[in-house]
Amino acid sequence: MVRKKKLTKKQKQQRLQIVLTTLLLGVAFLMGLFFGDNPYDVKYFSKRAQEITDDVTSVFSELNHRIAGEEKSAEGTIRFFDVGQGSATLMQASDGTNILIDTGRYDDPDKRIIKYLDQYIGTGGTIDLLIFTHNDADHIGNGDLVLDYYNVKEVWMNGVDHTTVIYEDLLDAIEDSGALYYEPKAQEEKTVGPFKIEVFSPFKKAVTEDQNEESIVTRITLNGIRTMVTGDVSSKVETRLMEQYFDLVADILLVGHHGSKDSTSNEWLNAVNPQIAIVQAGANNSYGHPHKETLARLEKQGVPLYNTIKNGTISIQVNESDKMDIELEKSK
Repeated sequence: MVRKKKLTKKQKQQRLQIVLTTLLLGVAFLMGLFFGDNPYDVKYFSKRAQEITDDVTSVFSELNHRIAGEEKSAEGTIRFFDVGQGSATLMQASDGTNILIDTGRYDDPDKRIIKYLDQYIGTGGTIDLLIFTHNDADHIGNGDLVLDYYNVKEVWMNGVDHTTVIYEDLLDAIEDSGALYYEPKAQEEKTVGPFKIEVFSPFKKAVTEDQNEESIVTRITLNGIRTMVTGDVSSKVETRLMEQYFDLVADILLVGHHGSKDSTSNEWLNAVNPQIAIVQAGANNSYGHPHKETLARLEKQGVPLYNTIKNGTISIQVNESDKMDIELEKSK
């Protein structure tokens, strides 16, 4: 269990209630002092103070009731799937909203992404938003199958063309599916059900045609829990993001480029300041991911690390606004 060191929504509301009540009492006193029939009548002031306090309490009671309902409906689960040397993440809210980020490797003989989606959203179920961070085969693999088998409402891509057959098949599947197609750019925001999505990259004017560097970088928030997903960007892009944005803090960091030494710099870790980090990589992969340099940086920063090689699928249950529970498919 990992706990965030911050006030809950309820605690924030209680503090705000105290501050506003005190402020309104002061206003009531001044109004009574200058406009009341008997400004120095203590009974008059006490009566007005009680009336205002009752009004404030009533308003905050209703507000807290609504917030409690929103918190309950915004609970959900984030699952970092074990799809070998690839990436696929499913974010689900308790109201049924589904966001899928990447679809694993094209050459996965078991098509694990399909099995996972059948299990967690149901055969033929709805995916409200499908984000392909970039168009390499270990991120868009099986994307055509997902679009064929499920009701995908909207698809995001980075807009950088690729020359592979896998990419061409994916474009055909998107067109056939009837899903809304969009290429998000930096500084855009979108709300999908209870999810808030902030887009940090790619920038409006691309500086390269490199798929990795033009990955869609997002911070997705559910019930106060923020997840940073960077695709395969390198530390060069991380530096540009730190120059561009003041706030990059997230509770969960999906480590860039499967743990490559060229991503997840010390400076980036300081800027994001994650509570936990996740690496999606395959056992005995030819790239040596995650690299020992990246693991050393995470250890030095004291960031708890989970990876799909040792832990299988990693599920994070988002409960209250200040808590997330971690469930591992397998132990180390």
